[in-house]
Amino acid sequence: MKLLRALLVPAGLLALLGLALALRPEGLREAALYAARNPAGLLAALAAYTAAFGLRALAWRPLVPDGVRTFRLFSLLMAALFLNHATPAKAGDLARVYGLVRTGMGWTGAAASVALARLADLAGLLVVLGCFWPFAGGTRWDLLAVPAAVAALATLAILVFSRSRRLPLPGPLAAARRSLQEVRPRALLTVTGLAALAWVLEAGILVYVLRALGVEVSLAGAVAATCFAVLATAVPLAPGGLGTYEAGMVLVLAGLGVPAGTAFAAAAVSHALKYLYALGAAPFAAAEGAASLRERSKDGRRTGADEARVEV
Repeated sequence: MKLLRALLVPAGLLALLGLALALRPEGLREAALYAARNPAGLLAALAAYTAAFGLRALAWRPLVPDGVRTFRLFSLLMAALFLNHATPAKAGDLARVYGLVRTGMGWTGAAASVALARLADLAGLLVVLGCFWPFAGGTRWDLLAVPAAVAALATLAILVFSRSRRLPLPGPLAAARRSLQEVRPRALLTVTGLAALAWVLEAGILVYVLRALGVEVSLAGAVAATCFAVLATAVPLAPGGLGTYEAGMVLVLAGLGVPAGTAFAAAAVSHALKYLYALGAAPFAAAEGAASLRERSKDGRRTGADEARVEV
């Protein structure tokens, strides 16, 4: 059953690409020729996508102890990206928490750090959408109202929780409150700002795909379409955001005057490129897993040696 669920995402993406090919066969052929003639453009788009995760690693930095290096955070983000796309359930955030625990953080502090980073990432997404939405021709502000309200309520709940000094809490919750109290508001603003820049860079994939399909869309339109597509996958209605990602992107692109078939092709191809990129992050996940196994082996040998000394 788990294997079938793991295969559902790539099979679904292939089905979506097949549907895009049926709707716009000449467009996808032109896109393939464009990619063959302009590999530098594809590399630039992938570099921008990589830089987006570099910015997220920098954004995460103020939420972890000083001894944790930025490259280690980038490695954890890449490993999480792979796991979120390659496993039946989204295990990426759990991997991020465990990776921080291996650096010496407590479980509660690590979980609070990942939760804050996730919330700041969502806030950055909404900030970018709010800034680019009117320039992309967006008039349906009600589409952004619900997620903005959810993010605002989550932020308010965290603020109230972290400032509730007199409220008695059990051990783990008290530790989480202490971890949240250590984060300065200025640091959260920095984290959110870097996350917002990351979302702008992530739109590079769609910019390249649209050019390959011969479609002229402004940068604001590409950024708004990318962010809204990601926002549509916030509620896990389907594995890997299948269908919801495409629906969100088509809604924005169609509003910009892009024909429905072309908009769907752009959404399916950009989604497939991101999926392949995520699979390419497998070495980071393998490195994290190997390091974890080595640490467990060392701990096991130490425990065995200690037991032997006690017996003697």
